[in-house]
Amino acid sequence: MKLIILAITLLLSGCVVYPINKTLQPEAEVLVTDGEGKPIQNAWVYLISSSYPYGFEQSRMMDKTSYRGEASFPKIKEWRAESLMIHGSEVFFWNWCVVKVGFETHTTMWNSGNDFQTQYEVILNPGESTPCPE
Repeated sequence: MKLIILAITLLLSGCVVYPINKTLQPEAEVLVTDGEGKPIQNAWVYLISSSYPYGFEQSRMMDKTSYRGEASFPKIKEWRAESLMIHGSEVFFWNWCVVKVGFETHTTMWNSGNDFQTQYEVILNPGESTPCPE
């Protein structure tokens, strides 16, 4: 009986810890072109990982586009210990930011991640580039 009471107390207090293999960053590829469909080389592509419940940025990886306008990112997973909490578990979401001098900066910030595309195509328009938002 004491064991049952202890188990119920732990469940109600949020102290139940369980292992989970979280995707911190999905495998993803980007194709960057201009308005005429020509690949843009040497654009900086950022894959920004954030997480709920607080919406904080967790990591920011970057890659430079190739002569074909392509940039790629590896999948990153990590075993973590999570516990049952009132606000739920940590949920990751991702956004893109693409910067190239002479072109307007492209961002998808700040999506909830529900529409994140791992195969993403970006058309950059001529204009003033700005740094990716922090």
